[in-house]
Amino acid sequence: MTKSVNLKVWIGLFLSALFVYLALRDVDLARVWDLTRSADPFYIVLIILLAFFQFVVRTWRWAILLEPIKATGFCNRLATTLIGFGANCIFPARMGEFIRANYLGQREKISASSAFGTIVIERLFDGFTLLLILVIGLLGTEFTAEWQSVSNKLRITGFILLPSYLIFLLLLLCLRYKTEFFLTLFEKILFFLPGRPRRRIVEIIRNFSLGIVMVKNPEKWALLIFYSLFVWFLNLYQVDLVEKALGLDLPFLAAFLIMSMASFGVMIPSAPGYVGTFHLSVQYGFIFFGVGREEALSAAILWHAVVFFPTIFFGLVSFVLLNLLSGRPLGETPFLGNK
Repeated sequence: MTKSVNLKVWIGLFLSALFVYLALRDVDLARVWDLTRSADPFYIVLIILLAFFQFVVRTWRWAILLEPIKATGFCNRLATTLIGFGANCIFPARMGEFIRANYLGQREKISASSAFGTIVIERLFDGFTLLLILVIGLLGTEFTAEWQSVSNKLRITGFILLPSYLIFLLLLLCLRYKTEFFLTLFEKILFFLPGRPRRRIVEIIRNFSLGIVMVKNPEKWALLIFYSLFVWFLNLYQVDLVEKALGLDLPFLAAFLIMSMASFGVMIPSAPGYVGTFHLSVQYGFIFFGVGREEALSAAILWHAVVFFPTIFFGLVSFVLLNLLSGRPLGETPFLGNK
């Protein structure tokens, strides 16, 4: 397992270096620096506030998914959400999702596996909303012959992701409603493990299945959909504010394709913080709409910086406060294996 993680880290570092090189190629770095530092600070502050408010909306949405397991406290959900997203900026392989689930489990005395199950459902809502954003962007944009290949690739990506999400949702439904059958199957598959570790893994899968909550109340469904749309609207508006900060004049619909490309960029294995993959994807999203290479890279760097560093700061503050309130020394954290 350690070798597998190390391999993924090295692959991520290599791809980040490659994407950074491609983003910087044929770019006047002095101009990029001048453009970035001349960004309007008023819009930068607004982007940071929107980024924080997005976490608040995510916290409201998470409450609905957790409700069948336990009525959880808003502050605990917000703090663990901030810690999780902050950790995603530092650790590879989206480890922040596991950290987030572990912390909430510690604070609310629930199974971390069940909490993680709700995060998986949450990500499905994000995935379907992102596909909607991509469809709107594709339908609302006129592609020239030069960029027709880009539109085709985006369509192919959408066609691949939609059935993938549907298949994954079907598997989750099967695990939730045919739990015993799948647990027996997993136990047979893991026959090569000793009894105790095998039982532990099966128990984790059982607890995970309890977190796969299928909301039945129509009002709750409406709220989940509304919060999901709201979260991503805040993301789209961040793109618009980045444009204003740099004096770029693009239609709001441009944000739909730029956001889609940014989101697909962070899916590519990379160094912590999505360095390189995010920047090149966003850069080409802006270039598609006629923005120069330097201006496009400045927009990518600015957007990444004003979300990345505040997210780490919010997560660090929440981490310190949560540990101080619980009386746990800062070195003893649930995601490092301490009990």
